[in-house]
Amino acid sequence: MAFTMFLPAQIAAQHRHTLFQRLDSLLDVRDMRTKLDTNYVSRPDKHWNLRLINNISGNNFNLRVVDNIFDSKYVFYFRFKDPLRHTMTLSANYRGLAVSFAFNPASMFGKKTSTEINVNSYGNHFGLDFLYESNGKFEGKIEADGEDFELASIVREKSLTINAYYAFNGKKFSYPAAFSQSYLQKRSAGSLMAGLSYNRGSVSVIDDGEPDSQLYGSEEGDPDSDSYDPNDVEKIKMSYASIGLGYGYNFVPNRKWLFHISTLPSIVFWRENKLIKTIGVEMLKATFPEITIVARGSIVHYFKHFFMGLTMVYNYTSAGDYEFIRLSHNKWRARLILGKRF
Repeated sequence: MAFTMFLPAQIAAQHRHTLFQRLDSLLDVRDMRTKLDTNYVSRPDKHWNLRLINNISGNNFNLRVVDNIFDSKYVFYFRFKDPLRHTMTLSANYRGLAVSFAFNPASMFGKKTSTEINVNSYGNHFGLDFLYESNGKFEGKIEADGEDFELASIVREKSLTINAYYAFNGKKFSYPAAFSQSYLQKRSAGSLMAGLSYNRGSVSVIDDGEPDSQLYGSEEGDPDSDSYDPNDVEKIKMSYASIGLGYGYNFVPNRKWLFHISTLPSIVFWRENKLIKTIGVEMLKATFPEITIVARGSIVHYFKHFFMGLTMVYNYTSAGDYEFIRLSHNKWRARLILGKRF
């Protein structure tokens, strides 16, 4: 009886061992095809990489609105800020293949008013960030004629951002070494980088059961009142793509430290911006330059089998028309990492 109970466990262990052998064979072929200067970049000796990550992110956007009233030009600044978002992530990485689980402590207490999906894939040559956000209940204020007015949480912001890069010197310069720790940067190296970004987002008025508060226009927005304006704004939708060049650098003063900094400024080459009103849709113009900037930084310290690091990714966009509606958006994410290789 003891033998018959032990036999299935032994077969399962052999099966798992065979699967890992096949996986290692495929990964060996992948690594052999990856052209690296091993004097500068290499894989760690240990295959497993386990990381505990503390994520903190912030988000704010500003609207510059120009309105002409009785032949006079008025400029309004709408400034919205989302509360800081905090999540914990547990990540397991086997030779560059990773799986992660993220948890938001605020969701346990019913404080969740926003959703964020963040996917990152960093390679030595190619990489991308995928970010989707749905945010509501912003803290805001209006600046007009030199005065500030508090603004109730009347807007919801949704956005999709995709940032991709190509590092020309991927043989000697490693992004993963700075951000996923799946490679090791042995010597200092930098690289010219090309970037491509796509952004799609909207800012809309939240329907909370009260008379609609508009971004500008009539105060009531009630179709049954005398002050109802059919030109009231319901939503601003902006889509644009940009391309640019930048530079990244990994500084390695010794075997225990890695410092990374990079920036990728881009110019918008395609856009589709719309103003959704009560009576229809108005296409928005643009004022040059419309730009996006992606900046990244990282500090990693290595122990014998442990490592710890701090990384940051910052996204900035400025798009629209200075003579009507201009949107600027700031999004940042910082990560405190504690990891172990085995």
